[in-house]
Amino acid sequence: MPAAVRARLRAAVAASLLASAIAVPVASADANAAGSEAAAAVAPPSVAVPAAAPAAAADPREPAIGPGLEWVAHRDNPFRQGDDPDFINSDLAFTGDHVIQGNFAGFSVWDIADPANPELRATVPCAGGQGDVSAVGDVVIVSIDETMSSEACDAVRVPETAENWEGLRIFDLSDPAAPRYAASVRTRCGSHTHTVVPDPADPARVLVYVSAYSRGASLHCTGRNPLQIVSVPLDAPDEAAVVGELDLFAGLDAFGPEDRVAGGAETRSTTGCHDLTAYPAKGLALAACRGEGLLLSIADPMHPVVLQQVRDANVAFWHSGIFDNDATAVVFQDELGDGFINTCSPAFGAERGADARWTLTGGRLEPGAYFKIPRAQSDLEKCVAHSGGLIPVPGRFIVAQAWLEGGVSVIDFTDPAAPVELTYFDRPTYGYSMDYTAGIWSVYHYDGYLYASDMYDGLEVLRLTDPLFADAARYDPGELNPQSQPQYAWAWREAPVLPAEVDARAALAPLDVAPATIPRVETDASVAVSVSLPPGSLDPGETADVWWMPAATAVATVVASPDGSLPPTELVLPGPLDAGSYDLVARGDRTSDRLALGVLTVAEPTPPQRPTPPPTAGDPVDGWLVAGLVAGAVLLGLAVAVVLLRRRAVRRAAAPSEGP
Repeated sequence: MPAAVRARLRAAVAASLLASAIAVPVASADANAAGSEAAAAVAPPSVAVPAAAPAAAADPREPAIGPGLEWVAHRDNPFRQGDDPDFINSDLAFTGDHVIQGNFAGFSVWDIADPANPELRATVPCAGGQGDVSAVGDVVIVSIDETMSSEACDAVRVPETAENWEGLRIFDLSDPAAPRYAASVRTRCGSHTHTVVPDPADPARVLVYVSAYSRGASLHCTGRNPLQIVSVPLDAPDEAAVVGELDLFAGLDAFGPEDRVAGGAETRSTTGCHDLTAYPAKGLALAACRGEGLLLSIADPMHPVVLQQVRDANVAFWHSGIFDNDATAVVFQDELGDGFINTCSPAFGAERGADARWTLTGGRLEPGAYFKIPRAQSDLEKCVAHSGGLIPVPGRFIVAQAWLEGGVSVIDFTDPAAPVELTYFDRPTYGYSMDYTAGIWSVYHYDGYLYASDMYDGLEVLRLTDPLFADAARYDPGELNPQSQPQYAWAWREAPVLPAEVDARAALAPLDVAPATIPRVETDASVAVSVSLPPGSLDPGETADVWWMPAATAVATVVASPDGSLPPTELVLPGPLDAGSYDLVARGDRTSDRLALGVLTVAEPTPPQRPTPPPTAGDPVDGWLVAGLVAGAVLLGLAVAVVLLRRRAVRRAAAPSEGP
C-alpha cells in the first residue's frame, strides 16, 4: 500500500490498545537466550496463543464463487477492532505447514497442515505500517515503513521530521506458538516491501532487497531512495546488516511530472520502488517503481544490473510484477488511485487500474494486452489490481490475483492477445464506503490451495477443483515467499531415466513386484501385478507415479502413506509380453531424485509331458506290434519246452538198467 496513505494513520492507537487486541497475552520471550542484548531491548510485549482458531461467524455477505473453485475455510482477523484500519491484514508468506499473515499491528501465525481447518498458533503485536512479511525456515522478516519512536514492538509513531526508526524486524519462529523478536535492521527509508533472494555464495544466509520510496519532508527519507541490500544469516539473524546499496536509476531518467502524457494516467513521480519480484533461478527480477517498471539481472545478487526501463501511459502506479515459469512473459499490476477508488467500473475502461501483460524475448520486454475483471464493482467498493502470484500449470501462464473488494481472480495470460478469467471469488460490498480500503490484499497458490488475505475479514482458503490444476496441486514447495518466485519443474510428467550400469541399477531402492515372474503372454490380454514400497521410502503424503518403462507410461498414481510407504497397488499391464525382463519404476513428486526399481520377469512356459496312449484296434502299426509280441512269446515257449525235453532225456540215459 503506497505511502500516500500514511496521513490516514496518524491517529494510530497507543501500544496499550495493541495489547488489548490480543485475547490471551503471555510473557514475552527472553531474547538473551539468543545471546543478543539488542534483541532483549525490543522484545514484543505479548504473544497470544489461542487454543484453537474461532469458528467462522455467520456472514450475510456470502461470496459469489466461479466454476471449478471451492471455498474450504474462513478465519476471522484476530487483530480486528471494528473498522479501525490500524488492525487490517496485509501480505502472506509460507514456511512448512504455516502461513504468516502480516498486519498493520504485527503478524499472525496460522497452522495450515489441514488447509480446511487453519489453526491460529500466535498473534504478535508489533506495529509499524503494513507489515510486509517473508519466511525462511524459522526466520520471519517484517517490513516497517512507518517512522517509529524505536525498533521496539511497543514503539509509537512519530513525525517523519523527528528522530525515528524504520526498517526490518526479524523474528525466530522455532516455536510457532511463541515467535521471538530476534533482531532489527535500520534502513535509510524504511521498508515498504522486501524481497528475499538466496545467496548462491553462502547458503547459510539470504539477501533481502528493501524497496521503499521517498515521500516528501523527512529526516532520513528524501530524494530518490536507493535499493538497499540486507544480509540475514539464518543461524544468527541478530547479525543481520545492510551490506549493499544501489541507485537503480543511476544513468537513467526517472519518471517525473514532465513525463506525463496528455490523456494518460496521473502517474506518480519515481522516488524509489514499491515492490520487487525476483526469479533467482533465471537470474532476473522485476521492479515496480511508481512511474515505471525495470527489468533487472540478478545473476550476481549482490550487484543487480538494470537491463531495461519501461513505461506505459495507461499505468498510474506500478505496483508489482509476476513472471511466467519460463520467464518468457510478465504481468505488471497498476494500483491506480492507491487502492482508495473503484477502478473496476466502465468509467475507467479496461486499460487502467488493470494488469498489463508483456512478452519477454531476448532479454527485452514488449507490451501486450490488458486485463480487467469482467464484474463491474459498485462505487461503494474499492477495486484495483493488487498482489498475486503464479499458479504452476505446465505450459500455461496462470496467476491468482487480488482485486481488493473485487475479490480473487484466476487469470490465464497464456494467449498474449487475449487474457481470460477462469474463475473468481468475490464478496459483496461492505455496504458502505469506508475511509480506508478493504477487501483482498493478496492471494497465492501454496500446496494445492489458494490462500487469500482479507484486510478486515481475515484469512480465506480456496481450492481449485478443475482438472486443469491437477499438476499444480501436486507441488508442495515447503516454503513460498511470493516476491521470490520458485522455478517449477514438472518432473513427474517426464519418464524416469534409469542408469545403464549394473551397479548403479543395483543401488536403487527395490520396488516389490508380486508376482515377480509370470509366463509369457501371447495375446493382447492385460496382466495384473501388484507393487509396493516399505515405510520410509517416500515422503509421507507425497504423490508417487509408477512407470511401466517399456512404454514410458505412468500406469498408476498413488499417495504415499503417513509412514512413507507405497501401499500395495495393482497395475494393469498390456500384453503381449515376450519372455524377458521388464522394468517398473516408482517415483515421488517431492523426492523425484530418488527412484525405486522393480523387475517383472516373463518366462517361456515349460512344455507339458504327453502320456503314451493305449493301442487302437484299427491301427496297422499297433497290429504288427501286437503280432510280433505274440510270435515272440510263442517262440520263447517252444524254446523253453525244447530245453526241458533235453534235460529229461539226459537224466534217463544216466539211470542204471533194470533186470527181466
